[in-house]
Amino acid sequence: MTLPDPSATEVEAGAAPALALPHAASAWMEPAVLSSPAPWAGHIPFAAWLMAATRPRTLVELGVYSGISYLAFCQAAVQHGVPLRAWGVDTWQGDAHAGHYGQRVLDALRQQHDGPYGHFSTLLQKTFDEALDDVADSSVDLLHIDGLHTYEAVRHDFESWSPKLSRRAVVLFHDIAVRQGDFGVWRFWAEITQRYPSLAFGHSNGLGVLLAGPQAPAELLALTRDTARWRAARAAFAVLGERFELRARCQHLQAELAGEQARSQARHEWIGQQDAQLLAASRAVEQAAGRQRAAEQAAEQAISQQRAAEQAAEQAARQAREDQKESEVRLRQAAQALHAARAQAHALQAQVDAMLASRSWRVTAGLRWLGRLARRLRAATLWRRTRSALKYLLTGNWRALIQRVRHVRRQAADMQRLAQFSGQPSQSVRCGILATPHTLYVAHALQTALARAGLPAGLVQEAKEAGSGWPLALYFVVCPQMFDRLPPGEKRMTFQMEQTVSSRWFTPEYLATLENSLAALDYAQANIANLADYGIVYPHIFLVPIGGIVAYPQWLGGAAQADESCDVLFYGDANAPRRRRLLDAVARRFKLRIVGNAFGPDMRRALAGAKAVINLHYYEGALLETTRIYECLSLGVPVVSERAADQAEHALLEDAVRFAPVGDEAALLAALQETLDEQASEAGRAAWARRCQAAVAASQARFEFMLWRMLLARRVISYAQFDELTAASALPPLADRVALSLPETPARRQAFEAVRPPGVQLFDGLRYLPGWVGCALSYKHLARRALRQGLPQIEIMEDDVVFAPGYAERRQRVQAWLDRHAGQ
Repeated sequence: MTLPDPSATEVEAGAAPALALPHAASAWMEPAVLSSPAPWAGHIPFAAWLMAATRPRTLVELGVYSGISYLAFCQAAVQHGVPLRAWGVDTWQGDAHAGHYGQRVLDALRQQHDGPYGHFSTLLQKTFDEALDDVADSSVDLLHIDGLHTYEAVRHDFESWSPKLSRRAVVLFHDIAVRQGDFGVWRFWAEITQRYPSLAFGHSNGLGVLLAGPQAPAELLALTRDTARWRAARAAFAVLGERFELRARCQHLQAELAGEQARSQARHEWIGQQDAQLLAASRAVEQAAGRQRAAEQAAEQAISQQRAAEQAAEQAARQAREDQKESEVRLRQAAQALHAARAQAHALQAQVDAMLASRSWRVTAGLRWLGRLARRLRAATLWRRTRSALKYLLTGNWRALIQRVRHVRRQAADMQRLAQFSGQPSQSVRCGILATPHTLYVAHALQTALARAGLPAGLVQEAKEAGSGWPLALYFVVCPQMFDRLPPGEKRMTFQMEQTVSSRWFTPEYLATLENSLAALDYAQANIANLADYGIVYPHIFLVPIGGIVAYPQWLGGAAQADESCDVLFYGDANAPRRRRLLDAVARRFKLRIVGNAFGPDMRRALAGAKAVINLHYYEGALLETTRIYECLSLGVPVVSERAADQAEHALLEDAVRFAPVGDEAALLAALQETLDEQASEAGRAAWARRCQAAVAASQARFEFMLWRMLLARRVISYAQFDELTAASALPPLADRVALSLPETPARRQAFEAVRPPGVQLFDGLRYLPGWVGCALSYKHLARRALRQGLPQIEIMEDDVVFAPGYAERRQRVQAWLDRHAGQ
């Protein structure tokens, strides 16, 4: 049965009639957000009651605009515990009826939507037809059509979305009472209500309620059959909604008034600017006249100066003639002096001959030979570099020549910069760390490693340090692109934390910041290989991979208290489409919590309440997010993660983290279930804790080794300090066959990997300027470690070694000889 449309004047002013319906109290919901268009505000009480009474499982709104209706549905779902999945669909570009607008409307809506409702609701910036693929057939319990209001558009929207409707579906049509212009909702409403039961409101531009499903909610069907009860309910909803509509109109008028005041102020300012420009023009005319007068005076002075110059030239000519006469006299005197000097030279030669024949000259011959050798070595270096440059020129290899010149210039500049640390104890080098809230864990890792090296470093504030003229000797800057002001390059070591799979951060300004620092640190070998394309190369770049922090909760002052419990926690940006898809799958199976902008203590409280953390890549081919993973492990929270493009670099994590293939929804869910099952028993938790602690300790040792290696290369610490630090570190044992290789020269390391013999362990060689000193220190370090470890022998090769034919057989013979003569 379809009840007739009421007139807009049916409801009289006054107190709201009693609402004799189940869940009537829900209609008194106070909306958290009121925005345009104001007429929809009049239907908010009915929207709140509808959510409580029918408890739809799936909601789709076509035409969200500012979100006044959509946010009311979401708010009601939260207040009444409705297990809702919702989609708001709009292009947020506007149309002929709503007007045209830009991205600002969507940005304002996201601020009001994403925090309270983002865990069950999604805003789709698409056309209505494009969004069809996002919603399953026969799934929509509540469909709200409020897009373009022409007859053709409304009919198309209803017919194209009909396959999506469930058996208990309800469809809402707004503006059924508007008959102006090309509005055609009323016309389609008249047609469609001949086929389905319906209810209609006349107030606030009209709202049609179509019971499109064969199993429509009983509460609504009952109202279609009881005319008196429906009239009373309709009147109550109208009166309840009137206050919201009036409030929304007031807000709209206040906004228009504020806009008009701003425009009026702008007009006043424009008039003031015109007056200022006229005054400036008048002053400019006066200044031009003054300049003309000054030019005339300058011309008169120039004429006077020319006359004076002519007189000076005549005087100079006279002086030149006098000087010539004086020069002739001096020339005769010089000839006499030359004759005397020749006589003195003959006498000195006789003295030299006598010295060469003396016994002391013969005794010091060795010292003079060493001096000549040193001069020849310096000349040989210059000749070798010149010969290399000529070879590049003759072969046309300009790029290699330019790179070599840059390398030599960089090395010379670095030598000059590093002189500031030479000869002073590391304890006198005062350090600070500049980090943003989202990189605090990296800052803490730096603090612990620097403290062990005798370089205690505190966290410093950008404004305070810049205002004091950057007083410390050395600053570590984590994510330097996040700061407006930076320490001077000669005091700055930058820690580059962005993934090079995306080029958005690598602007010319950012690259210049890295290039002009004392050193550039990066956490991933893949990044270092890609940074070479931007000109950030060895010897300026250093690999310092992120690791764990042993006893991190104690270092922070104690374990955090959980603020909310959940099965699985995701923290970060959840709006990426690939992350959204995977998180939806997780939420269907587990109790999922999503945390956006939370750092420091807030983040640690969220982690304390999670049984596991899920790590999902923002990009399809992303590198592993080691900062997030090691922070969780250091705090004792299990992690499940997608595998990464640089997975081979993270063998230390294989026993502590469960990995799933990229984008594999089923594998991720299985890994999460295994992790939660393991954490459910005391034995499982203990076993995982042992694996986790081993990974944290090993990765921290590697992080510290690579950081100290960088400090040695930059002469902040001495080799003696480096040797003492690494002797006490939990580094992995050496093999008896080791290859020296620098991770900062990825092409050379990759070439060696292709021919590396079995059983040869790669060692990240020490660095120093000049480079041969770093190589020598590497041999010294390996020899001392081998002795401390008790190795009977060690074979060391470099990664540019050329293996001759028959190398393996020859080596076996050498090894056999060494075995026979062991201990001799």
